[in-house]
Amino acid sequence: MKKNVWHPVSNYPELRFGQYIVPNFVSNSVAIKVSDNEFVVISPGKPLLDTWPEEWNRPDIKLHIIMPNGYHYMGVKHWQKKFRNFSLYASRKAIPRLVEQAVVANASDIYALEDKQPPMPEGYSVLLPPGHRAGDAWIKKEDQNGCLWITCDSFLNYDRLSNQPVARFTQKLLDAAPGLKMSQVVKWFIIEDRSAFKTWVLNQLQLDKPTTLIPSHGEIAQSELLYKELNQLVQERL
Repeated sequence: MKKNVWHPVSNYPELRFGQYIVPNFVSNSVAIKVSDNEFVVISPGKPLLDTWPEEWNRPDIKLHIIMPNGYHYMGVKHWQKKFRNFSLYASRKAIPRLVEQAVVANASDIYALEDKQPPMPEGYSVLLPPGHRAGDAWIKKEDQNGCLWITCDSFLNYDRLSNQPVARFTQKLLDAAPGLKMSQVVKWFIIEDRSAFKTWVLNQLQLDKPTTLIPSHGEIAQSELLYKELNQLVQERL
């Protein structure tokens, strides 16, 4: 998929998906149209600023920027400079690190998703999986097309190993590619309470049965049996 460009997503006309490289790995941003002048943007990457969809580019745009954990903030300040009317959101657990990294000056500058969530189209809601050291926040949508999950670092879906030597070596070492994966980094460093997360995610998979996955890194996965693949992956890894 072409990088630094926003792409449509099959069955989701209100949604755009963009990829950029940081650092050496494919990272993803997601934009959701709420109204003609209001959008939710998840994990916005700086390289995607210049290709923001023209049909969505109005002078009165209001952005709701979600940082899906305490590490996904690198492009946020650049988006704040371009779009002056914005609100920031993250999980309560992620906010202290975002303040520490000077994404904002004070915790009060970010809405905790547990207390306030951005406006979203019908069918969308926020999921807050337990057990994550960096405070993950996911988005889901349920409608007649099935269930969409927009996750953070828990799942990866690289279609191939990286061409960059260091990244390629790291992916092999951590069994992070190719295909749908849950890397050793997630198991040993990102998840601090494996039991809590495993119980929650297996239950959520059974409830939602997602058929589309947009992870923070890699390609979109779409399959009627996706939830079974994710279930098996969680069972094997955790």
